Amino acid sequence: MKNGTRVILLIVAILAFGTRPTLVAAEGDTYAAIAFSPSTVHWAYANGEKTKEAALANALKKCHRSDARTNWCKNSYVALAISDRSTGGWGSAYAVTCELARSKAVAECIANNNPDGRAVLCVSSRGD
Repeated sequence: MKNGTRVILLIVAILAFGTRPTLVAAEGDTYAAIAFSPSTVHWAYANGEKTKEAALANALKKCHRSDARTNWCKNSYVALAISDRSTGGWGSAYAVTCELARSKAVAECIANNNPDGRAVLCVSSRGD
């Protein structure tokens, strides 16, 4: 009986620790982030970062605005679209190509009641 209990506990431990999500980025993963201030229409970005947290922190630091909104991507592109007629109107999206990210960002901007949404920024996570 003791051996059976130990085997069950061992299996549970292996399953519990073996299926935990990893918190470390895989080697070669790169991240980018944008930060956008709706009140000032100021934006900034960071790219080529090793973690999502670093990308977000650096974009926010560069933006210097307390109301900044963010979006990020991993191993892809992130784009920002803004509205000239709606103060603070914006949209953001990520995708595997810059063209697709820009298109999706404009679509999001328009979906948020900004019919004049236009892409103003597209950033690669690779840092190029």
